[in-house]
Amino acid sequence: MRRRSSLALAICAALCASQLFAEPRAEPVVHFSWHPEYKYFGGVSGLEVTADGLRFVAVSDDGTLYRGNLTRDQDGLLEGATLVETIPLVIEDGTRPDPKRYRDMEGLALASDGVFHISAEHNSRILSYVDAKGTPDAQQLPFVKTNTPKNVGYEAFAISPEGHFIVMREGSASIRTPFRIYQRATDGTWNTIYNLPRVGSFRPVGADFGPDGHLYVLTRGFNGFAFAAQIERVQFSNGKPVGHERLFAGEFGQFDNLEGISAWRDQQGKTRLVAISDDNFSRFQSTIIVEFELQE
Repeated sequence: MRRRSSLALAICAALCASQLFAEPRAEPVVHFSWHPEYKYFGGVSGLEVTADGLRFVAVSDDGTLYRGNLTRDQDGLLEGATLVETIPLVIEDGTRPDPKRYRDMEGLALASDGVFHISAEHNSRILSYVDAKGTPDAQQLPFVKTNTPKNVGYEAFAISPEGHFIVMREGSASIRTPFRIYQRATDGTWNTIYNLPRVGSFRPVGADFGPDGHLYVLTRGFNGFAFAAQIERVQFSNGKPVGHERLFAGEFGQFDNLEGISAWRDQQGKTRLVAISDDNFSRFQSTIIVEFELQE
């Protein structure tokens, strides 16, 4: 009996220790396919969710802005999404050019003054809209070599709590080269503030600062048949990155092509991450919305 009691105590101690020192993780709590009644809907690549988790703004890579609501049950669990408004965006010259690659809009960041900023990939720049139905201003992004493929530009885009633009390219020099995190200084220059290690085929496609002041980075991998997602958190202290940790590593084919991510805090004080997939306007893919709950 004494031996069994000792064994039981040892197992209990090990379980308690594993919980005490468990690494933080993002747990997917709900996901669903979204099919709004809009003929040209698709290609969602950037996402912003309001602080209460009830409204959203999204942008598609064909240059359309979507506004809508997120429906939740009495416990705050995400149940669905409703599309309220669609706005075809124009570029800085006031036109809406064809083909759509000339409107290739990817990352979305909403500033505290209500201006929303979009990173464009094909012709790398940031488009800043005071009015969604108006003409934006164009701002420079870090230089991209002319021989760089057009589809590995600046997709991950966020605004820090201090108001600094943060961007990451989808491409790096090699499979061993980390992804640079750039921050724009007050004089307009861009500086590398952190190097996020590259993990196989996974590339940064979305980013958002959470209410905790840390940067959540969505990376996407493709194995030739299916997509997978990972979520990294770059920890910030006094406005500077000090480290990173992986919160989620999904399986290929689990959630389709997740590209947009946004962080908010629920009434219980837990950080939640809403992610959305880009269906590439393909009938073989879907727009998936996933909400993760951060376990710490």
